[in-house]
Amino acid sequence: MIDKDKIESMLLGQDFGDYKWISPKDIIVSHWVRVKCTFGCSEYGLGTCPPNTPPVDECREFFNEYDSGLIIRLNRYADRDSYPSDWSRDMTKRLLALEREIFLSGHQKVFLLNQTCCSLCKDCSGTRSACRDKKNSRPSPESFAVDVYQTVRNAGMAIDVVSENPAEMNRIALLLIE
Repeated sequence: MIDKDKIESMLLGQDFGDYKWISPKDIIVSHWVRVKCTFGCSEYGLGTCPPNTPPVDECREFFNEYDSGLIIRLNRYADRDSYPSDWSRDMTKRLLALEREIFLSGHQKVFLLNQTCCSLCKDCSGTRSACRDKKNSRPSPESFAVDVYQTVRNAGMAIDVVSENPAEMNRIALLLIE
C-alpha cells in the first residue's frame, strides 16, 4: 500500500511542489509521439531514446503494470536557443534521488520517466550499450510514446506549447509507483 503522505513529504524534501497523483492506466500512449521522436527530434537514436526503447504497444503494457503514479511539473523561464542544461541535469539528479528514496521505502517497482532525454553526461556516448551511466539513465515520457500534453491536461494540470522565446517552459516527469 502506498503512503501518499510519506511520498508527498519526500517530494517536498526535493522541492518538487507541483505534482499530481494519477493512475498510470490513464497515461495516453500514442504512435504519433513515437513518430515525432523518430522524425523531428535531434536526440533520436541516443541512449534512452527510440529505437533504444520498447515498441509503442509494449510501452502501453508497461504502464498497465502500475496502479499509482505522479506527474511532476518543473517550470523554468528559459531561452530555447540556450537550453538550461545545468538546471536540467540538477533536476534529473534530484528526481533520481527521489526515485531512490521511494525505492528504499519499500516500493521496489518505482520507475522514473525523466523530464528530458537523458542529460547526465555532457557528452553522450551515443548508444545504450556504450552508456557510461546505465544505472542512472532514464528515458523521457515521450520516448515511451506518452502524449504528455493530453496526459497532463487530463490530470487537470495546465500545459501549453511554448510559442514565444524566451518564455516559461514546463518539463514533465512521470514517477510510477507500486
